[in-house]
Amino acid sequence: MPDVFAAMKSLIVREGKFLALELEVGRKKIWDLPGGKVEHGEEPLETLKREAWEESGLKVEPLEAVGVYYFMRLSDGAQVVNTVFKCDAGSQKPVLPHKENEHIAQMHWFSKEEFLADGIEAPKSLKELIKRVL
Repeated sequence: MPDVFAAMKSLIVREGKFLALELEVGRKKIWDLPGGKVEHGEEPLETLKREAWEESGLKVEPLEAVGVYYFMRLSDGAQVVNTVFKCDAGSQKPVLPHKENEHIAQMHWFSKEEFLADGIEAPKSLKELIKRVL
C-alpha cells in the first residue's frame, strides 16, 4: 500500500494575488504552492518556514490555517496531505531556488480567476481550496 505524507504549504498573498510554483513532475508541469513534507520530529510551522525559504527564497510569517488539500504523487502513488497557512512575506521578492532537486520551472503571482482557468494544471483539491479561501 502506498504511503501517506503530511506536508505544509504557504499561501503567500500580496495585492490580491498569490504565489504559485510550476513544478516539473516527470514529463508534466503542475502548479502548486510553496511547501513540502514534514520531516520526522520537525515542528510543522518550522517545516512551513523552511520549505517556503527553500522553494521561493521568502521568509514567511504564518498568519492563519486556511485549509487542507491533497494529491497523489505521480512518482509512487503516495498521498500527500497539505495543510495550508496564509502567510505574509512583506515586500520580499521571490527567487528560483539554486538546488537542482527542487524541480521548479517558474513562479507566478496569480489572481484567483487566473489560477482557476481551464489551462492551469494544478491539483483539483487545491483549486477548490483557492476558490473557497480567496
